[in-house]
Amino acid sequence: MSLNRAPLPIVEGELPILVPPNIVYSVVIPLYNDASTLPVLHQRVSAVMDDLGQPYEVVYVDDGSQDGTFEVLSEIHSQDPVHVRAIRLMRNFGQHPAVTAGFDHVAGEVIITLDSDLQNPPEEIPKLLDKLNEGYDVVTGWRQVRHDPWMRKLPSHFINWVIASTTGVKLHDYGCMLRVYRRHVVQLLNQCGESRRFITALTSWLGVNIVEVPVRHDAASLRGSRYNYRRLIRMTLDLVTGYSLFPVHLVTALGLAMASIGIAAGLFLLGWRIVFGVNPTGLSSFVALLLVLFGIQLAGLGVIGEYIGRIYTEVQGRPYYLIRTLLDREPSSE
Repeated sequence: MSLNRAPLPIVEGELPILVPPNIVYSVVIPLYNDASTLPVLHQRVSAVMDDLGQPYEVVYVDDGSQDGTFEVLSEIHSQDPVHVRAIRLMRNFGQHPAVTAGFDHVAGEVIITLDSDLQNPPEEIPKLLDKLNEGYDVVTGWRQVRHDPWMRKLPSHFINWVIASTTGVKLHDYGCMLRVYRRHVVQLLNQCGESRRFITALTSWLGVNIVEVPVRHDAASLRGSRYNYRRLIRMTLDLVTGYSLFPVHLVTALGLAMASIGIAAGLFLLGWRIVFGVNPTGLSSFVALLLVLFGIQLAGLGVIGEYIGRIYTEVQGRPYYLIRTLLDREPSSE
């Protein structure tokens, strides 16, 4: 698969001026403690991109690694300075800030994102590029057969349902980082200034032309997923509170329903006492009802607190990421 390009004009009797070719493909890969596996990753990614036969760059973003990842990355950059761009963040900001840092520094017309664990093989990239050439804005991988444990799959299915419900874009796999974007989509993403962003959901929210392609999923090729259950819960809360007011509406509806039940129960007990002259008892039922009401109130306060917390974070206006070191590419002489 290739993108057609017009050749440089050559005036008869004059030598053409050699200029660095425009970058066609930019591959953005966030890294975190990947020192031992980075050489294998770069070898496989480079082999795939070389086969495409178009100018490319690989933008690695070291997200605050503590195992010497950037030292290994610096060595790879020195060996392949034409294709490798290395970014080192000040600390561990998270996967999506790291990808955003890469988006801010890409030069390609087509941007490819990839996880560093090789569960989504780089060899699947040409399949997505072929689909992109059919006129789509974004092509995302769909891991139809996943080799994760069911305790990992269940939260993913729930997150997929949350994103599909809030954005209205029905995709099967929002968690796959193997994606291909046209440059204008990345430029739109870069204009979104919220301090907590989930790139896959944000892309769907943009309303661009997006499609899924089935891709192979390897069973923890290099290491396990970097998303533990605590981070999955945190991400789910960010998704729900960041893209809809559904939690507030849900708590409001529950509050109104419980208030209606309470009023109905009070009227029933009053009528029972007037008709039969008996005062009903049932302390345990009253305590249970009280606990339910208090539970709904606390849940409602928690949801409101999430939204207030997001407002507080946005008002602070802190940078989404901070760069410590940037190793840029060297111009190609081709």
